[in-house]
Amino acid sequence: MIRNRAENFNGDREALELRAASINRGKWVYMIVREALKAGMSWPDIREAIRAAGVFKGYHEFPRTTDMREFARGFATSELTKVNDGRIPVLTDREFVWEVHYCPMVEGWLHYTDDERFIADLCDACMEIDRGAMESYGWEFELGETIGKGDGKCVLRMRKKS
Repeated sequence: MIRNRAENFNGDREALELRAASINRGKWVYMIVREALKAGMSWPDIREAIRAAGVFKGYHEFPRTTDMREFARGFATSELTKVNDGRIPVLTDREFVWEVHYCPMVEGWLHYTDDERFIADLCDACMEIDRGAMESYGWEFELGETIGKGDGKCVLRMRKKS
């Protein structure tokens, strides 16, 4: 069963507005992917397209730096923290761990389906955006637990290669 609960920032107007926009984005992603699959695209094709968008995002939306702490400030903005009820449990010169306790994308998907396998696949495919961004830095990306798989939180680990 998918557990998706925001615990913090619930009375914050900005957080609620940003979450509503992200839920809508989740609905669009769901519809686009569903129609792409119906039209004959494969999951690998969809993942490749999302990863390419992530590489672009890495080069154009995040600070181009070798400093993991500076990158973390550009990634885990106050807005993203509010939207996703996010936390940074680990931040060193070599590693940044981003933990998310609420996913508006999953909430959007749940408006259209309760197919837990499809949601898990869609969630993992959407994480190609972050995989691609880390690729643009030459850093490693590890996806641990995810809300989309029913874990109750998402854990993203970004590390400089040894």
